[in-house]
Amino acid sequence: MKPRQGADRGITLLELLITMVLMSLAFAAVLGGMGLFLKAANDQRSMAGLDADIRTYAEALIASPYSDCADAATYESAMQDLADSMDVVATVDVAYWDGNVPAAFGPVCSTDLGVQQLTVSLRAGDGVTTDLVVGKSR
Repeated sequence: MKPRQGADRGITLLELLITMVLMSLAFAAVLGGMGLFLKAANDQRSMAGLDADIRTYAEALIASPYSDCADAATYESAMQDLADSMDVVATVDVAYWDGNVPAAFGPVCSTDLGVQQLTVSLRAGDGVTTDLVVGKSR
């Protein structure tokens, strides 16, 4: 039997294996990049939805009646139905104006001067959290 000559020679098994390994590595890199892109897009979508939810929650909180020396539980219980409908866990921290200029807020209310600082935190089911600070006045 004569060995093949020139263009009739073909490719060897080793060349075929090297090509398959290189193509597999390229395919794995493309799939990894697509997975990373999809995760980032999902995180962005979740954050955008949570941002809309916190603004809706804060607007409803500001529209609710003002309570002198109200604590966090007062505002959280009043807004519980809205938080449940958004499928988020909401917390509200309340600080009270001390009457000084520039404005300073403290955690204790001895005499309510008519301005409260509310820090709203929403946590979605996937663990993403966002905060917003709003002012509430009489």
